[in-house]
Amino acid sequence: MQKEIINNLRCFRGAYLSFPALERSKVKQEFLQQLSSDLKIPVYYWNLATKDLTDNGDYKQELTTLQDLFESLQNNFTEGIFCLENIGALLHDEIKTKREVLTTFLLDTLDNFKLFEKKYLILLDVEELELPTHLNSLLPSVIYPLPTISQIQDILQNFFKRNGITLEISDRLINSVSGLSAAEIEVGCQLALSSPDFGDGLYQYKIKRLQGLGLEFLPLPDVSDFGGLDRLKLGIEQVALDYSYKAREYNLPLPKGWLLAGPPGTGKTFAAKVVARRLGFPLISVGVDLVKSKGAAYLKRILQRIEAAAPAVCYFDEFDKFFDPEAALTGSGSTKEVLGVLLTWLQEKQTKVFAIATLNRLDALPPELTRAGRFDKIFYVGFPQAIERKQIFQLHAGRFDERYLVADGPLTEREWRLLLSESQYCTGAEIRAIVEMAAKNRFYNNSPINLELNDLIAMRRVLTPLYVRDTERVLAMENRARFVAESASSPDNSVFAPKNWDLWGDEEN
Repeated sequence: MQKEIINNLRCFRGAYLSFPALERSKVKQEFLQQLSSDLKIPVYYWNLATKDLTDNGDYKQELTTLQDLFESLQNNFTEGIFCLENIGALLHDEIKTKREVLTTFLLDTLDNFKLFEKKYLILLDVEELELPTHLNSLLPSVIYPLPTISQIQDILQNFFKRNGITLEISDRLINSVSGLSAAEIEVGCQLALSSPDFGDGLYQYKIKRLQGLGLEFLPLPDVSDFGGLDRLKLGIEQVALDYSYKAREYNLPLPKGWLLAGPPGTGKTFAAKVVARRLGFPLISVGVDLVKSKGAAYLKRILQRIEAAAPAVCYFDEFDKFFDPEAALTGSGSTKEVLGVLLTWLQEKQTKVFAIATLNRLDALPPELTRAGRFDKIFYVGFPQAIERKQIFQLHAGRFDERYLVADGPLTEREWRLLLSESQYCTGAEIRAIVEMAAKNRFYNNSPINLELNDLIAMRRVLTPLYVRDTERVLAMENRARFVAESASSPDNSVFAPKNWDLWGDEEN
């Protein structure tokens, strides 16, 4: 990062440095002092709290207004690195005139600095706010880097030495803090001292810290299977092979991720959880609303955190909500910037982070996201076919009635056909609800939970499936995905598959 910021300073005479609040002391005492030493010029600080321009020595000048500050920087110095803290927040002021005045001050100051060989401006941002678009090209953003694995080892070794701890620094311990900044690791270590398991204490701190940034660690399912979706299951095994040591020996590229489209309740989120469980990766969910409200710079920072926390599955739920349809058509606004960050990340990522994005409507996405090279596969997860509905019924019914865990369960072929006909347009989530309602109904009646055909059909008729409630929208989802996505299920060739009949009432071959 040192080279990056020096290049930006020399080219633009300024930079926008973003870092976690816990790293503030380290940035001022170590990073900026090293920068001062490398460039052989003094470094000065100013912030909104003290309103004093100071260096690390005796220099101190009171500058209470922004006008005084920028006039002093332009007229009273011929060299120096001038670091202004909290200014970024003022660039987001609700009063437009205040934003415009500050922008003018910044532009004039940068123009003035270009007249001098060693005069540079750095805006320090501890709130990790996004720089307004019109200033991005003038003040390039630099994100303070997270520690590498070797740096994490050094931090842990130094902490253990100071506290007389004799723990081995294992991969598990390193993974427990990967994705945190150096100062955050120090805090996590202090808190973990009171935990029965030091490594687990670190990991719990990491989860809470990343949750504070808007990232959620989703719990993984107790089971590693789900009904139907055989092509998707095969894909999961292939992804596991892609991450194997053998694949690395052959220099095969690391997988990028999947796009899962389909109606609500068809098993997309559960499939993402099963992928994470099979790979042995944590499942980290990115909140759509936070990205939309905080913008592309925030997305870039949290993707940096997730990459540092690799291996992981990065999960984007309701992916289509990232993109405002009107902004997508005009190619303007924050949608364009968020899209740019996602495209760059998906194209260039080289870490063990597997991205899974789920959505209802593929046509809501910008076409750049569905072209080759972004996601490895695009699956359409639709309504389960007959044999898949049977598998889902048995999977859930087996939780309450063990007879369903053996062969075809207690139902005859004819009874299965009746049940599958009744549930033709039910999603996997709706089938689960039917089974649970039937089990509860028997429980409430103080009857053994032996689920019979009549129990399941009665509950099916109580429930109104999504397909019935919103047929037109569901069909539109399917039709728009038909020529873009691969079906997550193979054609149903089982004895339970519905027959196709020609106009004369004869069965088609």
